[in-house]
Amino acid sequence: MKVLTQKDLLEILPFGRTKLNELLMSNVLPVTKIGRDYITTEERLNEWIQENIGREIKY
Repeated sequence: MKVLTQKDLLEILPFGRTKLNELLMSNVLPVTKIGRDYITTEERLNEWIQENIGREIKY
């Protein structure tokens, strides 16, 4: 299992730091908050993307 950090998410997802932070703080992405940091797994992120294909994400 590979754990992804915020830095990893910035490299993987097609948007910038501001948008990523908005999504993280609005609990849209499947992440766990540890202190000020957010982590997820590569598997869970892929599942979330598959579950949301074709949907509009509002936050």
